[in-house]
This record gives sequence, structure tokens and C-alpha cells, in this order.
Amino acid sequence: MIFLELMMLFVCIAMPLGLAWRIWRLAGATRAGWLILVAETLVFFLLILMIGRWDIAGYYTRFAVIAVIILALVLSWRRNSASGWAGRSGKSWKAQWPSLISFAFFGSAAVYVALGFLPGEDVRQMAFPLRGGDFVVGQGGGNALLNYHSTHRAQRFAADFTALNRFGFRADGIALDDPTRYAVYGSTVVSPCDGKVVSVRDGLPDQRPPKRDRENATGNHVVLDCDGIRVELAHLQPGSITIAVGDPVAARQRIALVGNSGNTTEPHLHIHAIDPESGEGVRIAFDGRVPIRNRTFAN
Repeated sequence: MIFLELMMLFVCIAMPLGLAWRIWRLAGATRAGWLILVAETLVFFLLILMIGRWDIAGYYTRFAVIAVIILALVLSWRRNSASGWAGRSGKSWKAQWPSLISFAFFGSAAVYVALGFLPGEDVRQMAFPLRGGDFVVGQGGGNALLNYHSTHRAQRFAADFTALNRFGFRADGIALDDPTRYAVYGSTVVSPCDGKVVSVRDGLPDQRPPKRDRENATGNHVVLDCDGIRVELAHLQPGSITIAVGDPVAARQRIALVGNSGNTTEPHLHIHAIDPESGEGVRIAFDGRVPIRNRTFAN
């Protein structure tokens, strides 16, 4: 877990600052060369904005990083605006090929990630399953760069939700082993639909991050029949489940609390829906919005 957190801090903060420094120090370039390098840098930065875990690096941190990038662009443009559009020889154009190739590569990656933001067809609308906070999607979207569940047949449209504290972070520190220090821990889980309880598992202990219970992947969980599809909500707090098999449930009815039981590195709510006949994952949206990484839900 500490590796993931340090990696996200590096990707979301150190790398953009490095990009800003690269833009700011650019001097003596032709206008065309400046534009090519800036385009390459910005498309890479766009990729970072889309795939970065901003609940780890700080949800509001990204606005500060964007401001630094913009400031670097303004200062760099002032330094290079008097340059001509092309150099005196073709060598200046030849020097841009690495940047053009890099732009094409990262641009293609950005397009691939952006396609994962599309809602797709046959989306089932549901109520948002959490209450009492500002929640953010940690894993969610249509491809593996946004959602590591996307390669799993039944969970390809799954979402993992964390929460934000008042400073915009999902926890009160780095590499914490106390689950109660994560903002989402103890949040109220509500039913996303009118339906019936199909399955309940309770009694498994919360794990202390980063310890996992690999033998009980979903930990304490409930499965609901929501108009013909099965919806599973997992990693619940032991002893918090208020429903039993066979009970009817109403949308937004309290059913449990978020915990850290099962095969999970930190507290979060996992939710996915499947078609029980085919075993295929079903696309879901909450209050009209598809869960995509870094998308927030206030409830």
C-alpha cells in the first residue's frame, strides 16, 4: 500500500512539477518548436489528470498543479513569443521528431483513457449507495487504466468508493494501519434499489491495512435482487448489517456501514452488478451519473 501511495504522489505531484519546469525553462525555441513541446507536455499532463488517484494525492491538489502548469506556460510564452515560426534550416524541424512521436504516443493513451469515460449502452439507473459525506470513485471506468476491475467478467463495471475529509484526502495520513482514520470508514451504506435480499455474509473482522483476508475476498457483504439483476456491496463493517436473506429493501434504506473486511488494502465500498443468467457484468449509474475514477458524489 505504501508503494501505491508514494507512486501516486510522484505521478500526481512530482511529475507535473517536472513538466512545469520543462516548459518554464524552454528558451530560444522557434514558435513551432515551442508549440510542439508544449502540446506533448500538456497531453501527458492530461493523462495524469485522468488516471491519477487524486483522493490519495489530494483532490484539491490538482487545482494547484494546474495553476503551476498555466503559470509556466505564460512565462515560457513571454520568453519565446518573439521567435520566428521556423529556424533557418531544416535541422530545427528534425529536432522535433522525438516530441512529435511522444505526442502521438501519449495522445493515443489519452484517447484510450477518455473512451473509458463513456457511459456505454444499457446502463441501469440506481440510487447512490452511500450517505453522509463527500465520496469519490477510486476505481471506476471502462478500461484497466481507470478501473482494475474492468478485466474481470462479472466485475467489469464495478466501482470502489472512498470518501474525502475536509482537506480533500481520503485519509488523515500516509500508509495508515488504523481503518478508522480513513474518511469512508463507518459511512452509512444504503440500498441502491427497491428489491430483495438474496445473500448476506457477516461476522468477518475488519483488517488493519495493508493486511488482507484473501480467503474471503468480498468480506462482509450483501447481495440484492434489483429488478432481475444482482447487486453486491462488499467490505462491510462486522455487525453493522441490518438486513437478512429474504427481506424486502427500499431504495436508500440503510443496510450497513463501510468497513475493511475481506481482500482489501484499505476501507472502501465495493459495488458491482451482474446478470445472474449470463454472469456478465452490468453497467450501473448512480443518480444519473456513471462512476468514473475521481468523479465525486455528495450525499
